[in-house]
Amino acid sequence: MASTLVDIVDTAPFDRIADELYALPPAEFVAARDAHARQAADRGDKVLAKQVSALRKPTTSAWALNLLAREDAADLAEALALGDELRAAQEELRGGALRQLSARRRAVLSALVRRVEVLAGHAGQPLGPDAVQQVRTTLTAALADAVLGARIRAGRLVKPVEQSGFGPLSETATPVRDDLAPRREQRRERQLARARDEISGARQDVRKADAAVTEAEQTLTEREEHTATLRAELRRAQQAEQEAATRLAKAKRRAGTARDKLASAEARMTELRGDA
Repeated sequence: MASTLVDIVDTAPFDRIADELYALPPAEFVAARDAHARQAADRGDKVLAKQVSALRKPTTSAWALNLLAREDAADLAEALALGDELRAAQEELRGGALRQLSARRRAVLSALVRRVEVLAGHAGQPLGPDAVQQVRTTLTAALADAVLGARIRAGRLVKPVEQSGFGPLSETATPVRDDLAPRREQRRERQLARARDEISGARQDVRKADAAVTEAEQTLTEREEHTATLRAELRRAQQAEQEAATRLAKAKRRAGTARDKLASAEARMTELRGDA
């Protein structure tokens, strides 16, 4: 059986370490990272040690966004889903939808930024004005860029983005360029092709299975008919056997009676001859 790289390489230790590190306050990141790298090297796992050493310390704003991804994953996912609606509205230039979505975007962003500030404060790392602006800019960009949104949701962001993806939303807004769209379309086409092949194969399997069922049903019917015929023949044979046994018993009784008569006749004959 063929093996993939995922089957061979266990990424779980690295993922656990990365998640642990990016959950730490930035001031604790480097020391913890180096400690994990040394432990991996001491165990002889050079690959893991190299991977861990390559992890970069997050900025304060990136750390705060990672904190949001861990603490309020559902709200973050709901906000990022708004980005799909925004991109669709821009591409289709739906004016009414754009106005409504623009208002929703502002409300959602403001709520998320406030939530990030609260989380950071509770974690003992209150955000300054610059960090708050970076958080806002990055979240705004994530609504325009699905890849960035996925990175934020992963909780391992290293630094904020410099510019937001969505500018002012207007009815004549230029659609945001999505450089990954061709790749996604190609992947979707490949997935559709595989799905069509699987459906075709499954239909063929169903046809073969149906044919096998029909053949089995026909065979079963033939066997049942043959069994019924044999049973009927058996019943006739048993009846004939019983009748023959009855005739034999009668014949034996008649033969016995005849022998008795013969014996009597012979005795009478002997008696008559003696008298003479």
